[in-house]
Amino acid sequence: MSAASAIPFASVAILGPGLIGGSLAMAVHKHMPGVEIRLWARREDPLTYARENGLADICSQELPEVVSGAELVILCTPTGTFLDLAKKFEQWLGKGAVVTDVGSTKGDAHAGAGSFLKEKGHIFIGSHPMAGSEKQGIEHARAELFKNAVVAMTNESDADERSLARISRFWQELGATVFRTTAVHHDSLVAGISHVPHILAALTARTALADQTLSIDDLRVMASTGFRDTTRVCSGSPELWANILSQNATAICPYLEQSIADQQHVLQLLREGKHEELQQWLAEAKKTRETVC
Repeated sequence: MSAASAIPFASVAILGPGLIGGSLAMAVHKHMPGVEIRLWARREDPLTYARENGLADICSQELPEVVSGAELVILCTPTGTFLDLAKKFEQWLGKGAVVTDVGSTKGDAHAGAGSFLKEKGHIFIGSHPMAGSEKQGIEHARAELFKNAVVAMTNESDADERSLARISRFWQELGATVFRTTAVHHDSLVAGISHVPHILAALTARTALADQTLSIDDLRVMASTGFRDTTRVCSGSPELWANILSQNATAICPYLEQSIADQQHVLQLLREGKHEELQQWLAEAKKTRETVC
């Protein structure tokens, strides 16, 4: 950064230092030297790790100590906890403080914490960095997690343009590109490119055991990069992903219904031995993949 005046926030409070929260602490420390970093967690273990590795200026299980005076508060806990957490820390938010989140669904974030904070006169802006890993926990955090990532920003809570610009600059300083959208559009997009693929990855893993006459040891020997790459994401936390999928069910279900119909179509092609139609189906999938990626 060219000058201290370019720093969008002088102090950042990160609530929930897991993989994303821990990576945020590392990234802010690396890319915004001089910014005060504060971490809050319900458990002591991640805070101990943060202290031992010099990731923050303040590490505490006490919300007042972390939130009071912070210019930016980032919710990195599961989306379903946002509202209850906001109700607990709202009283310590300073005038002009901005609250954002890293949740993968934006409708719930705005309907819950966003609406509550707006009613109390505070600023809430939705954020969703398209970055992460199937691994969880602060011990897997890394400073460059957000480099070249896209961060979706949503403003259903009517934040002012100055606050939006500050959040944009914050993510850009961490190496990310900001994509402004609405909560409904965001949730539909991630249903198709993240949430349904997670379900299909889980289905692929479960299908590997469909023929119970096959030996687990033989399957393990034969499973190669294709199977590992296809199923990697379903190694993520079942508890976390059950919450994400449930929260975005309205957007996910139409995609999943279309996927089921498409699978039925492929099944019919295979049963009827329609090789050319099968090849065309695969060609369309290949074209879509190359267009999107």
